[in-house]
This record gives sequence, structure tokens and C-alpha cells, in this order.
Amino acid sequence: MKTNKNEQDFVLRYFQSGKLNTMAALRKVKDRVKEGSCGKSQDATSALELISISQANRTRRLRWIAVAASLLVLLTVGAYTLLMPRTIVLKSEGQVVAYNLPDGTHVTLSPYSSLSYSEDDCRKVEMKGCVYYQVKHDEQHPFDVTGERGHVWVLGTQFMVDERTDAPEVMVTSGMVMFAARDAASGVFLTKGKRARLSQGADKPQLLADYDVNDVAWATHLLHFVNAPLQDVLDELTKLSGKQYVASDYSKRLTGDFNTDSLPQVLSVIEETLGISIHQN
Repeated sequence: MKTNKNEQDFVLRYFQSGKLNTMAALRKVKDRVKEGSCGKSQDATSALELISISQANRTRRLRWIAVAASLLVLLTVGAYTLLMPRTIVLKSEGQVVAYNLPDGTHVTLSPYSSLSYSEDDCRKVEMKGCVYYQVKHDEQHPFDVTGERGHVWVLGTQFMVDERTDAPEVMVTSGMVMFAARDAASGVFLTKGKRARLSQGADKPQLLADYDVNDVAWATHLLHFVNAPLQDVLDELTKLSGKQYVASDYSKRLTGDFNTDSLPQVLSVIEETLGISIHQN
């Protein structure tokens, strides 16, 4: 049996002949040493267990924080999406379509045209194609039209914006508008009966000859003729219907106003008034 120096010192110090059982004393010393070591081991184990529990709790807290942060982001994005004003889009396919805007403005879209605006501001619109506007007057809120190339500002008036070509045109049937290039700060003023065209690459629109009121008949449903040759009358009817018409006598001329809601009725009135026959080619 091996003993270390500490054990030997203990025995020598307390040895009394006939009274001390050296082997028993050594066993007690060893037992005390073991008890000390065991206690320290248990303390270390307990400390490690506490550290492990603390780390687990910290991990769980971090996970919950990450989940809460993700939920907060989702809620923020969702709230923004719900609160953000929607864009309203009005379209026409193969036929003329009319709409009333929330402010009382009436718009008529020619075939394959579109108009859009934010649901919280219908006085600021964007368009494509050809649109006829009958704008509700509001001095506090100008009506703003932005096309692919042109830009028009008005307070309350009636006009047509035609952007079906690379040279957009504006025609005014009532009131006054400002017509400019899309990104320009200034343009030209147009009043009733006036028309202007923005040529491709031009800085400012140029005035044209006064327009014919029948150019907007597709939207207003009104035709106006003053001593017009019959061929001109039939040409206007062809524009509206897409059909070709021929007459028995082209020497006639016509004066009058017609509502185009029923073209067959218009043709019948013209035939009776001029004493001719008209049929579809």
C-alpha cells in the first residue's frame, strides 16, 4: 500500500504506541480526502448544470425575440399595404366606354384606352389612348392629366386628349386648358374651339386650325353640320360606326344637329330630309 508524504506526516505527528491503529488512521485520511474531492466534483457539476440551464434559457429568449421581430415586420408591412391608397384603373376594350369619377367628372374612353388614379385623389389621372373629359369645376383642386407624352392642367372644362400617335393632340370644347410636354413646366393655353399638337421631340405644342366639333362626336354623341356636302356627312357616320355608306345622290348638302345614339334613326332622318336613299356598302 502506497502512502504519500502528507499521510506520513499525519501518522508521525499523532502516533502513540498502543493507541493508534496506523492502517485505520490512513483509511480515515483517505476517506476524508475522497469526501473533499467528491464535494468539489459535485459543486463543479452543479455549476455546469446551472450554466447549461442559463444558456438554454438565453437561447429560448433569443428565439422568442426573433419570432416577435418577424411578426412585427409582417404586421408593419401588412398595415402599410392595407392603408396605402389603391390605384383605380378604368379601361375600354373594343368599344367606347364612359365612367363617372368620384368628384363628378365624366370621362369617355375610346376603344383600347385606359385611365388610372389613386383612390384618394381622382383629380390627378394618368391615361393612354384617347379620352374625352367633362371635368367638374373645382377652383381649389385643378384637374391634372398625364399622358405618355403630354400633360394637361384644367380647373373645369371639356376637352379631348388623343395620345394614340407619337404626336398627341388636345382639343377643347369648353373652357380653357394648359397643354404641355410631359416633363415641361410651361406650355400653351387652349380655349374653346382650339386645338394643338405636340410633335415628337418638340419642347412645346403648336396650335393647329380650329377643330371640327364632330371630331369628338364619338364621345359626345352629337353631330353638327352646316351646309355640309353629303359625302362629308357619310364620312362622319363611317367614323362612328365603322361601316361604309353609299347614297343615291351626292349633290345634296345637309344642315342640322343629330344625336348618334341611334345611327339607323339618323340615316332615316337624312334620307327623308334630302329625299335620297342611303344603304350600307
